Amino acid sequence: MEGYRAEERKTVRTVKVAITGLRGVPATWGGVERQCEELYSRLAAKGHEITLYARSHYVPEGVARYRGIRIVRLPTLVWKYSEALLHTFLAILHILRSDVQIVHIYGQGPCVLSPLVRLFRPDMKVFFTCGGLDWQRRKWPWWAGRLIRVGECVSAVFPHVRIMVSMELQRYYRASYGASSHVVYNGAPRPVPRAPLRIREMGLAGSDYFLFVGRLVPEKRVEDVISAYGLERRRNRLVIVGDSAGTEDYVKGLRARAENIATGSVLFAGYQFGEALEELYSNALAFVTASELEGLPLTLLEALAYGLPCISSRIPPHQEILGEEHGLYFPVGEVSTLSELMRRIEEMPAGDVEVMKAAALGRVSSRFNWDAAAEEIERLYLWSASGEV
Repeated sequence: MEGYRAEERKTVRTVKVAITGLRGVPATWGGVERQCEELYSRLAAKGHEITLYARSHYVPEGVARYRGIRIVRLPTLVWKYSEALLHTFLAILHILRSDVQIVHIYGQGPCVLSPLVRLFRPDMKVFFTCGGLDWQRRKWPWWAGRLIRVGECVSAVFPHVRIMVSMELQRYYRASYGASSHVVYNGAPRPVPRAPLRIREMGLAGSDYFLFVGRLVPEKRVEDVISAYGLERRRNRLVIVGDSAGTEDYVKGLRARAENIATGSVLFAGYQFGEALEELYSNALAFVTASELEGLPLTLLEALAYGLPCISSRIPPHQEILGEEHGLYFPVGEVSTLSELMRRIEEMPAGDVEVMKAAALGRVSSRFNWDAAAEEIERLYLWSASGEV
């Protein structure tokens, strides 16, 4: 790594880090929450002092430590336009009075507050992780999107170290701001294949459904998945795992669209976790995602880790995960092409599916690993604490 020398590791072995900008851990729903749980539980196990600021409505009362991570619960207004910003502001006020060496902010919106750390505690190093171009998300009104865009501009200037979850985001920051950054890929889980037990209560037997997993927000274009599924008579059902993220009207529209398809063929399963989610991944026929905007989606990584054939919109983050050899791609918004790919999966011989599964598992193990991601974050922290940044 540029700027990092082996002898510095001998003088700085552990660091004190404060994390803010996310809802909290233990993670229930939300990609950044799962990302932070995986990364910081590993860093805590290595002896680093990790303090993570959680929103009190997300993390149950009484949770003060989880997997070695110290949890500080703080309140916020449970309103999608102010929740993250207010909570991050309160967290930074708390951090400014602490003795941490590194403040790590997740998300472009929360990063608008990073100048406070630079101004009032110049001894602290500011890290920023970008998981996506949040201002482009369609759920925001114009004024909220503009505020997040300001956060993006701030994130290109004030953090000492910027981390991107994909090369596409790295290219964007370099082209837009001339800002340097490090790419640290998210990891994929070690899958736990499970027999279809709980999902039988949903009417699923295994290998008889297409699977979508994610928050039901406009940029995921779940309406395209439903419409494509409904273009032909299907042998298999469509299971949609996820629910509203402050997007109730959008979810109502999805349900209304599904009502026009054969009764019971589209199943809205809500948010699922733990063994139930593992069963859904383990027994799906294929995974489908139609997003127009992503950072590096953990749900697609999880699907790949389970060896599922993946039908995805052709956007750079999806291509970065799947490569050309593992994905079945369609242009964003092309419902007819998506429908054809779903038919292709239904007609695919079992031997071809097994070949796809083996290739998918090989790609995941070689490129997307939580242990490797945590080691890279650790190297950046130690490099920063050594005084080189």
